[in-house]
Amino acid sequence: MSSGAGTALVPRILNRTADSARVALVPGGAMVLGGDHLDVSIDVGPGCVLEVVEVGGTVAYDADGAESSWLVNITVGEGARLLWMGRETVVSTGANLVRRTTVRLAERACALLRETTVLGRSGERGGRVWQQTTVTGPRRPVLVEELELDGAHPVPGVLHGQSVMDSVLLVGRRPSEDVGAMALAEPGALARFLGSATHDSPMGRVWSDWSGELLAGDGADRAGGRR
Repeated sequence: MSSGAGTALVPRILNRTADSARVALVPGGAMVLGGDHLDVSIDVGPGCVLEVVEVGGTVAYDADGAESSWLVNITVGEGARLLWMGRETVVSTGANLVRRTTVRLAERACALLRETTVLGRSGERGGRVWQQTTVTGPRRPVLVEELELDGAHPVPGVLHGQSVMDSVLLVGRRPSEDVGAMALAEPGALARFLGSATHDSPMGRVWSDWSGELLAGDGADRAGGRR
């Protein structure tokens, strides 16, 4: 896990068993600066469980428009589970961030991801972020989403004037409760909050509920609908 500008994300094992691990991602320096290009690859073996924890939020700093990127590629093996509880990414005025997440799921695999984007630090309108999330199941795409957010040039109908977008994505199984999330064509759901402050978001509760179900391993009976 490294970037072209020398910044690194250092994985630290918090605990592990024969078939599971909980890993923290620790920044090796200030990130994200203009010109930083981070490339993260994760491969979860068949039948294993991996929890990824970000120890703190990320700030894309004012780079006078110079592009930086954070690319994540995840492969989840047959019957495996991945949980990545991302912390907030703050896009400062003058930042220009590309964030791309690609997830590939094998048969009976599940993934749960949380991503929080905040336009601007206190008193700022925020910079530009282009983010793409692509999830592919064993036979077909499950979700392809592209969003471009720019504090200086807001697009009507995207953030509705808000500065915080907090999302929880579950793929490979259906949640047990209806929390107003968007159901996917394949087993899965996308819950999202738009607002002006991260502490107003209900996505923490959604994450707690969905992650509890996923770690309990009771998802096989709710994976119906996979074709």
